[in-house]
Amino acid sequence: MFSEKVHRYIYLFGLCSLAFGMMMGTVPTSVPQFILLGNWLIEGYFKRKWQQLKINKLFWVVSSLFFAHVFGLIYTQNFNEGLNDIRIKLPLLFLPLIFFTQKPLHPNEFKILLYSFLFGCVTNTAWCLIYNFMLHETVELRNASRFMSHIRLGLYLNVAIFCCTYFVLKNKHVFLKILFGSLLIYFVFVLYVLGLITGIFYLFIAFICAVILILLKQKMRVKLMSFIIIFLGFTYAIYYVNSVFDSQLKPSISENNKPHKKGQNGNPYLNYNSFTQKENGNFVFINIQPTELKKEWQRFFPQDSFSYMPNPHNLSRYNVILRYMASKGLCKDSIGLTMLTATDLENIQKNITNYKYPEWSFLHKRIYEFVCEYDEFLNERGINGHSLTMRLYFWKATLQLINKNKLFGVGTGDVQNQLNKTYLETNSPLNKEWFKRPHNQFLTITLSLGVVGLLVFLFSIFYPVIYLRKFFNTLFWPYFLIVILSFIPEDTLETQAGLSFFAFFYSLFISDAFFKKQQNLAD
Repeated sequence: MFSEKVHRYIYLFGLCSLAFGMMMGTVPTSVPQFILLGNWLIEGYFKRKWQQLKINKLFWVVSSLFFAHVFGLIYTQNFNEGLNDIRIKLPLLFLPLIFFTQKPLHPNEFKILLYSFLFGCVTNTAWCLIYNFMLHETVELRNASRFMSHIRLGLYLNVAIFCCTYFVLKNKHVFLKILFGSLLIYFVFVLYVLGLITGIFYLFIAFICAVILILLKQKMRVKLMSFIIIFLGFTYAIYYVNSVFDSQLKPSISENNKPHKKGQNGNPYLNYNSFTQKENGNFVFINIQPTELKKEWQRFFPQDSFSYMPNPHNLSRYNVILRYMASKGLCKDSIGLTMLTATDLENIQKNITNYKYPEWSFLHKRIYEFVCEYDEFLNERGINGHSLTMRLYFWKATLQLINKNKLFGVGTGDVQNQLNKTYLETNSPLNKEWFKRPHNQFLTITLSLGVVGLLVFLFSIFYPVIYLRKFFNTLFWPYFLIVILSFIPEDTLETQAGLSFFAFFYSLFISDAFFKKQQNLAD
């Protein structure tokens, strides 16, 4: 319909829009993909494109994971859910199809594509910072990221950081070096200030690997200095995490942190010495006078009353009050409650359980949550809502199901339904609201498609890497490492944001290396 030049412009516009739109949510991610597919169809030349694909074994290898999921529809019991899963995974097919049937990207076009991605990262994170620190007072960590989950945002920012590093090293102009260096620092700052601890962990691992590879070529003096810097950074990280552990779990030395029989009003205290939960080192379940607490709290907030006994009511509020008062080292009675400030009462109404919590950075809050999860798991208390410890039960149920469906799995659409049944049959301690998917991409593929599907998955992602290893852009390696790391604690390919992260960059780097190899053979 259009000239070849116009189709090329549409193609580049679609790619740049997708690189930017991935950072901005579902619709900005979907629309550019429709543009790319529409342009591909209108452009025509289907016979030529088919001939290109037919002899291109890498296309079939890369897209084999999509076809494996289509095969899984044959024996799935939940066909509608299976079709939804296929819809999410469509980019695994059509992005390689488009990249491999178009002319290779010119280095400048490749660069502009990465610029578009970085612009999307800046736009996304700028809005996150404005929303969380200027327009709202965000308390819940998982709400810090506005367009995708905080874990997915961490993945994207890791790639953005390595893109900036790449441009700093490659550019000769001082202005561009300063620009991309500033962006690099900004993205690292965002990881910290938004508490994207998973992203920080991935960055740390990728950074260590990069430094080791670079140091292998350096003199001994440089190696020694680098080792010292890494060691000091690692030591500080351990010290910081350990300080949070100590501040929360090491019992404080104060009179109110010892169980007493009666309060100042002469009423008996409840003391549960076997309950070791603490806030800022103060035991939560000692020196409790529930009747006084109820009466005093109702005086402040009659519409938010609670009751401990004999008829339990609104116990979540009761537990928040106990934890908050413990964080301040107070006895849990009417006298202790009257010592709370208006800000304290407002915090309790917001379900904040520690008076220091609003002052902490998002990163500190995340480490605090991990410490609390660790303590509750160690002392066999509740695990519901705790991201780390719940994964142990996700994986346990998944492995039990895999053992019953080894070869071909349960089918493309049956993962969640079958897991729900397993949670119930095994009397899992998880509440129904936490009956979740495996949160491990390798386990999810194996559960869905069996050992056969897992082998297809591994072949589709590792064979192209081995085959093209000499022709990849430098940026591919940190990206690939981050992707593989993300597969361990997350179902990266089961959401649009995660699938787009994998499919777009993987197809981009694989096709770029493929064309370089073809050119090398031609020369």
